[in-house]
Amino acid sequence: MRLRDAQRSVFATVVLVDLLAALLVLWWLWIEPPVFATIGRSALITLGGLLSAELTWRLERQRRQLTDTPHVNMSSVAILAVTLVSGPVAGSMTAAVLYLHLWWRASRWTSGIAPYRAVFNTSAMIIPACVSHGVVRVLWPGDVLSTPSEVSALVLLAAIATFWLVNTLAVGAAIVTAEKQRSIAGIVGGWSANALEVVTLFLGAITAVFVQVRPWLALFLLPLVYVLHRSDSVKHLEIAASTDRKTGLLNMETWRCLAEAGLRKARRHHVPTAVLMLDLDFFKRINDTHGHLFGDDVLRAVAQVIRSETRRTDLVGRFGGEEFVIFLSDVNLGGATEVAERIRCAVAALEIVPSDGDSSSAVPVRVTVGVACDNGYADDVDLSQLLLSADNRLFFAKGQGRDRINAGYTRQAR
Repeated sequence: MRLRDAQRSVFATVVLVDLLAALLVLWWLWIEPPVFATIGRSALITLGGLLSAELTWRLERQRRQLTDTPHVNMSSVAILAVTLVSGPVAGSMTAAVLYLHLWWRASRWTSGIAPYRAVFNTSAMIIPACVSHGVVRVLWPGDVLSTPSEVSALVLLAAIATFWLVNTLAVGAAIVTAEKQRSIAGIVGGWSANALEVVTLFLGAITAVFVQVRPWLALFLLPLVYVLHRSDSVKHLEIAASTDRKTGLLNMETWRCLAEAGLRKARRHHVPTAVLMLDLDFFKRINDTHGHLFGDDVLRAVAQVIRSETRRTDLVGRFGGEEFVIFLSDVNLGGATEVAERIRCAVAALEIVPSDGDSSSAVPVRVTVGVACDNGYADDVDLSQLLLSADNRLFFAKGQGRDRINAGYTRQAR
């Protein structure tokens, strides 16, 4: 997809989501205006959400500066709670207040985050608030919070599920149109992120029940929301500190630390290991011809290929520049060579088109691989020697003509 076509698709998706959010708010305002008797309780919930956000805005700003993956910011606790207490119009107002605060404190300081993204994020919360309230009205025409029962609990579960599903679809649609190469986890988030989002929605429903029965009980939930938000932000910061921002692979420091630990474990159990060193052929020529931004697209595409052709337990890192490194455990020389060959063929099959080209102008990408294997018995062979051996074999393979593999053992057992 060309850059301008991608921009049109993203613009259309954002406008569609924003327009749908505005129409839903106007529709609910027409058929179910806010009840002023519940405004005080909704204001209390919104203030609690603002307080939690204010206590964690520094971490949130750092997280946004280091990573752009889907994440949970706890605003759904207050938004769903206000929606259940006072309706979707009040819930939409809470979403606007919280995301305005989030943009002012964190997003506007982050390069690449334009104001329209803050508006879209707000709309992506308003839509599920409105739809989930509609589900509640269909299943329970009365006040679901004031008549607790097994059935009302199921209605709240339906509201939680609807909120999560609609929000995931709205955000996922925007990510798909913006970045076609994203994985499923990159689009909707991983299992842990989705589990945390569901937990925050449960907290939102519990908050609504507490506020309806005894408003002061909701104060006991505030520390829990704060701790969850802080722990999630710290986790994202730890992940960002260990990965290469351009490719999403492990950075070299983290890769070396984990690979050394893996090598020590393999030695204790006499398990064979291997290190693969990969280098893109004539990458400088690609950069010089098509620009460094296209070169970054090539690096990301190759990184995705490497991830798809290796196991989840394998350690894949960016060595630097156009070089990648892989640590394989419990694999012999034949198995490591097979992995290298799969990666080489998959990279050669890539069709990466510059933004100013068409489908017939795909730039060929090739990779050369050096493979160094250890049989698990040579205790005096460390990770540096495996890296040096793989690098030497890579150099030898390039001297033979590139787009090939050179593999062998670092040292035979004595």
